[in-house]
Amino acid sequence: MWSAPQEMRKVGLYMVDADAQRAAMTLARMAVLHPLEGPDGETLPENPAAPYHEVYHDLNSRFGKISGFIRKPLETPAESTRVVTLDQLQALDQQLKALWAQISALEEQIRRQNEKIAAIRQLANSLQKFTSLDLDLGRLRRQGRFLRIAVGTIPAENFNQLRSALSLTQFLIKTFYSSEGINHVVLFGPSQHREEVQDLLQSADFRGLVVPEEFSGSPRQLQADLDLRSEEAETRLAELQQELYDLIDANLAVLQSARDALLLAQPYASLGNVLKGRGGLVYLQGWVPARRENEIRQQLDGHLEYPFQLEFSKPGQQEFDRVPSLLKKSRLLRPFQGLVKNFGMPGYREVDPSGLFAFSYLLMFGMMFGDIGHGAVIALASLLFVRSYPGVTIVGVLAGMSSLFFGFVYGSLFGYEHVVPALWMSPMHDPVQVLLLAVLWGAGFIVIANLLAIRNFYAAGQFEQAYFSGKGLAGLLFYLAAFYSAYQAANGRFGWLEALVMAAPMAVIVRFQWRQSSGGLVERILVVFIEGLEHIISNVSGTLSFLRVAAFSLNHIALAAAVFAIAGMLGGFGHGVTVVLGNIFIIVLEGAIVAIQCLRLEYYEGFSRFFNGKGRAFEPLKFET
Repeated sequence: MWSAPQEMRKVGLYMVDADAQRAAMTLARMAVLHPLEGPDGETLPENPAAPYHEVYHDLNSRFGKISGFIRKPLETPAESTRVVTLDQLQALDQQLKALWAQISALEEQIRRQNEKIAAIRQLANSLQKFTSLDLDLGRLRRQGRFLRIAVGTIPAENFNQLRSALSLTQFLIKTFYSSEGINHVVLFGPSQHREEVQDLLQSADFRGLVVPEEFSGSPRQLQADLDLRSEEAETRLAELQQELYDLIDANLAVLQSARDALLLAQPYASLGNVLKGRGGLVYLQGWVPARRENEIRQQLDGHLEYPFQLEFSKPGQQEFDRVPSLLKKSRLLRPFQGLVKNFGMPGYREVDPSGLFAFSYLLMFGMMFGDIGHGAVIALASLLFVRSYPGVTIVGVLAGMSSLFFGFVYGSLFGYEHVVPALWMSPMHDPVQVLLLAVLWGAGFIVIANLLAIRNFYAAGQFEQAYFSGKGLAGLLFYLAAFYSAYQAANGRFGWLEALVMAAPMAVIVRFQWRQSSGGLVERILVVFIEGLEHIISNVSGTLSFLRVAAFSLNHIALAAAVFAIAGMLGGFGHGVTVVLGNIFIIVLEGAIVAIQCLRLEYYEGFSRFFNGKGRAFEPLKFET
């Protein structure tokens, strides 16, 4: 049902510098080493892989810039054991540096050519507004001594009024383009009425337009010229782009060599800040799965040329916070492990709750959304995502099967309560019993969470917390005593014995909290009182939170009843459509709400009680693909 992350060992590898890259490649192929920064100080003060890492970083950066221009796919490296030297990386880096300079120059020319094309297109768009004017557009920019010419826009509704007013000043106005209630106009008349005309234009909301300097000649001549310039610019752009592609194709061999070298050099380069050494001796340390000790030794024996020393040791308790967690792989539990990681990563020696999470989540989903038809639809619909989102398919199919199972338990088929006989009962027929079962389920859930917390305290060597804290044995005894006392009180049998069995574990918890607190007397009393009260409230509210399991199972039936009530008021066709649409509504909306509520119960009433979630994921040294 649950397990802990895999057992880990701390590995220390002493070797000569000449074998460091082979060791990195061997360990990367196995994907077993989570690197750990080596010891600093006078013993091993050097970072032998640091220069290699710097050159690798520069080469990788340049290759990344150039790779966007590669049209033909590069081949997969044929060899995976070749050692790439620092000199080889430097030579490739110089070649790509020169190639990038040529690419940058062509890219700059392409950028300028694109800007030129964009400017021509902008002029062509502007020219479209002047095509109805059969005159030299350059004249529109000239202002004579006796003649004034203006070009601009006015709202269409102001045009007739402005034209009438301008006729009194001997000015003529003509619309040469209209769009979206705006008229583009040209007006001309004697210069002596400049000020009077200016007032009229301002009152008509006239906005002047600037005729581009390039517009000299008739619109037809200008259009022909722009078409020619556009064609020439597009041709030149195509030539530059082809020149760029030819340059890349001519250097494919170099790019292939660079890509191969980067793939092979990556493991050693990534150890730039991890490897420590001095005088040709190199030290590498990290974490590896305990079950692969012998395999690691055998692989290093087969690939390293010179003698080496390999040491494995169990992590001490003081190192548990630094040990990475490697969860056990399971195709069925993988999507649930992802949901667990959304809350946090299990720490080393901490319980991996993925199995318990999957079981309880699916069980609660079925309880809250029990229906044969709805469950079957969810399971079948989830199969549509089997290729693109396999995790969604796994969760959806299992959740649908759980819903289908509880549909038989409740005797519900697409909301119909009398088609399939219930194996047990319908929640709507005995809601009190359903609420009681939900409380019992919640109590059991919290007890299991408390037991897991005790187990985690033991695994971490925190024995006082395991025995005396609110999440430890004392907290578990208090919860059981409180639950028993509540049952007795409900039956009118609460007495001094019930009070005593509650007070004893609470006294242990309070004493432990008092020892853990610090500060003045009043401050310690206040802190202990608040923490004790919070522990009581948390247990009560946590137990009552599981009433939503019953509430949603009742709500599911109530929604179906509402759909049938609406459908009953309609005719045959309307009745069928309403039932179908109502069931779709229930599956989509309520199904999503139930899935979220189940997740909330898992996170806040389960994980928060026993799961620290501050572990470090196991990130092995490996080849990048």
